[in-house]
Amino acid sequence: MITEFFSFFLTKAKRKITYLRNYYKLLHQVVKQKGYLGSYVILKHCEFVRIGKRVKINEQVRIECYPEYLGVSLHPELIIEHDSIIGPNFTAFIADRVVIGEGCIFAGNVTLVSENHGISPQNSDYYQREPLQTGPISIGKGCWLGQNVTVLPNTNIGERCIVATNAVVKGNIPPYSMVAGIPGRIIKQYNHETNSWQRV
Repeated sequence: MITEFFSFFLTKAKRKITYLRNYYKLLHQVVKQKGYLGSYVILKHCEFVRIGKRVKINEQVRIECYPEYLGVSLHPELIIEHDSIIGPNFTAFIADRVVIGEGCIFAGNVTLVSENHGISPQNSDYYQREPLQTGPISIGKGCWLGQNVTVLPNTNIGERCIVATNAVVKGNIPPYSMVAGIPGRIIKQYNHETNSWQRV
């Protein structure tokens, strides 16, 4: 009983130390760039995260990078460029290259997913034992992602796009587009000649 207690205590202490090490590594990077990092942050392998100048990351953020899964090497990379604001409850599962461009603004509960488990029920007993299928994500300069937006692997969002609340985005979105729905569809594009958003 005593052995089990100490084993439990030791495991919990190791997790706490790992969390603090990751948090302070990222905090050091953010502060050095004159940015802000909120509290209650869950981080895994933050050595794959690069933060630009004056980036603001709000509270209750979860960033998990996966350098390998089931013995397969992966190539995670999260880059948040200058002057971007990441809202509360942001989640990022990083197993491929993910870039958030300069001056982006994310509302709360935005999720970026650059990986998915395989979906064949015949390959293994559980989906968690399937190899990860990864794909990059690129979000252009000056984009605005609304509340509860999810961005899936193999997505390229051009600059100055607006993604509406609750949208799920995958694929190529041209610059100056407005996206809404599940799956996300372009509903408007900005016309520089008339200086107005026009329905597609």
